[in-house]
Amino acid sequence: MINWMERGLWGVVAVIGLWVLAPQQADATPIYSIRSVNACDTCHIEPLGWANPDMADRFCTLDCNGCHYSPTGGGLRTPTGQYYGEQVLSMFGERPGDFADPEKYRPEGYPKKGRYRLGEGFSGWWAGNIPMRDITDRFGDIDPDPKFKVGFDARIATVAPLEDGDRELAVFPMQADLHVMGRPVNNLVLYSSLGLKGRKEGLEDAEALDYLIVREVFAKLDRLPNNSYIRVGRFTPPFGWRQPDHTILVRTGADFINNEYQVYGIEGGYNPNYFFANAAAFYQGLDAWPGDLGDEGFGGALTTGYRDLGWQAFGSLKGLSRTDGPSDVAVGAGWGLNLYPVTYIGEMDFKRTFSDNDNIDDSSGIFAYHEVDWLITRGLTGLVKYDWQDPNLTFKDDHFDRYTVGLRLEPYTFTQLDLQYRTSFLAGDSATSEVIIILHGWM
Repeated sequence: MINWMERGLWGVVAVIGLWVLAPQQADATPIYSIRSVNACDTCHIEPLGWANPDMADRFCTLDCNGCHYSPTGGGLRTPTGQYYGEQVLSMFGERPGDFADPEKYRPEGYPKKGRYRLGEGFSGWWAGNIPMRDITDRFGDIDPDPKFKVGFDARIATVAPLEDGDRELAVFPMQADLHVMGRPVNNLVLYSSLGLKGRKEGLEDAEALDYLIVREVFAKLDRLPNNSYIRVGRFTPPFGWRQPDHTILVRTGADFINNEYQVYGIEGGYNPNYFFANAAAFYQGLDAWPGDLGDEGFGGALTTGYRDLGWQAFGSLKGLSRTDGPSDVAVGAGWGLNLYPVTYIGEMDFKRTFSDNDNIDDSSGIFAYHEVDWLITRGLTGLVKYDWQDPNLTFKDDHFDRYTVGLRLEPYTFTQLDLQYRTSFLAGDSATSEVIIILHGWM
């Protein structure tokens, strides 16, 4: 077994080193939530004078539910999330904020641009007196408070191995999801997200439902004080940083918290800035449900922490008791830094599996992840990632290291192109390397 604490420290040292050397994002939804602090006009509609409400009445948050209807992230974007995607992320395309006439709302002497920097705080931003949804022309063709909304996410991936061997070039649909939201009354959201499986063995005998994955279906009571919510149905439980990269080891290694994992239950959240907490109780393993891959069992999850404008830190806890099989408990910590134009996130998780077989010992594993993103210019981000795992601390030399460098290009509204070079090392084996290209379209 290797010294996992040493691995974690080396990861932090590498992150600090890159920050110092960079001319001082991207691959992850969490990166956007942290970096959005530097785009004041996403939530504050500057310089158009949006009223700054009391803390309990604010809907803004440096979290997934600021941009997505699903509080744990992914899926359909809220009007704020769509605005951020169109206004801030892409190099070219129509900017919804350009539709508004600043002179209609800007008080005399109002500054034209606000900013936030760690160590400096805010500068150049004033609160106004007009409620956000009353400035409808500021949103362009985006409905600021829709009663019904439809969206999609589609990803095509290409994986090209760089060494001779059994692996071959692979091109496949990584994601094809349709999202639907209805808001029959002010505080109630009805939501569903479903998609198609990219690949399946035995498709010659498959029926139509075998292609279908119903990811999330829930009713959510929201817009409660302090940006709180309650939802019931099928959803992704809260644990760690949730990212669109399905292969990072804090997900695939600790397999029962992976990115494709949804459960049935109830979840509540308290999500203002700054202290936050999310908790869920759930059941999983309904075989008749399209696309459900989970083992049958009951569990719970809790994530709590603090989100500041320049940094975030949280802890997560999750347990699962299988009906027929071992039980799992995972604890983890996550953190992030807003060092604009550099953003850093990290996570370390510990998983303990309690065997239900007297002849098999309990096992423990540790998983870690670091990512640094550098916003080179609007629509172009460079990234460096390092993830690592020791899936069973009992065994020696079963650890796994992976290094990734890449670029994300967001050339036009609703489009993203990820280019990555990745090399992996399994203890005792030679390295394997590959080039990954992912084309993402969303709306």
